[in-house]
Amino acid sequence: MKRRHLLSTATGLATALTLPSAWSQTAAYPNRPIKMIVPFASGISPDVVARLIGDRLGQALGQPVVIDNRPGAGGMIGAEAAALAPADGYNLFFSVKAVMAIAPNVYPNVKYNPMKDFKGVAQILLVPHILTATPNAPYNTMKEFVEYAKKNPGKIDFASLGVGSQPHVALEAWASRLGIKLNHVPYKTNPSPDVMSGVVSLSVEASTTAIPLIKAGKIKALAISGAERIPALPDLPTMTEFGATLDTNGVIGNSWHGIFTPAGTPDAIVAKLSAEIIRIVKLPEIQTRLRDLGLTPTGMPGSTLTADVATDYAYWGNLVKELNIKVE
Repeated sequence: MKRRHLLSTATGLATALTLPSAWSQTAAYPNRPIKMIVPFASGISPDVVARLIGDRLGQALGQPVVIDNRPGAGGMIGAEAAALAPADGYNLFFSVKAVMAIAPNVYPNVKYNPMKDFKGVAQILLVPHILTATPNAPYNTMKEFVEYAKKNPGKIDFASLGVGSQPHVALEAWASRLGIKLNHVPYKTNPSPDVMSGVVSLSVEASTTAIPLIKAGKIKALAISGAERIPALPDLPTMTEFGATLDTNGVIGNSWHGIFTPAGTPDAIVAKLSAEIIRIVKLPEIQTRLRDLGLTPTGMPGSTLTADVATDYAYWGNLVKELNIKVE
């Protein structure tokens, strides 16, 4: 009995010593700058949103949130770096549907597992994509574009953020369903300048960055993903207005933005980050700013984000096989 009592006392003492240490670590978090990896170049839609949220998050936590752009390979370079980063709460990953669900189904030697290597913190928003054209393109509507493409098979180039990016696979899917042939030109950096100048004819651009260019007359807008028009561009038809099965509920053209941590990050730190980020997303001024960019703020918890990753990974795996998209 005496020995059992001593063992029980020792165990209780060890637990008592461990809990305050873990608590104090979380309570002191953060005590240095936080890095947020963005797997795209500066100026791309996720970068714009990451900086907006990161700035407010830094203010709330009392430490700067430093954006670390890691573009390339459809976002996989940034994802691989984030998966290997220390799981200490000082390394965040701002990601999108394509990086977590599309690119891993395209590249044969992917070095990260979207479901196992990351822990969802918060979903930020939903984003539609707009099919845009260079200003001098000989078409102004989806109808004119499809007619021209059918008369000129293989003569229209389109830009994307890389093989396996959502703009790439989405336009391949739409081209297949429309019965047209396009040429893909992958970019590591923002392709918008080349679309504006006419180096390439088309791109699928997130509403965040497309809307200002459209309103300035620097690119044409042909259609927007999803089933509903957006207030920022009320006269722009949806893909489903042109073809009912082209983009049901935005399953192909819509995306989401979310923030993750490496999988081993302590739950208490993830919970603290999640609460702050959701609070920030729900601020009236942030809601207004995001909606002005054609986005739908969500501010959902990490569990929602994790579920979306699993569902989207399965869907896009099937679509990639259907379209036979491969890395050359």
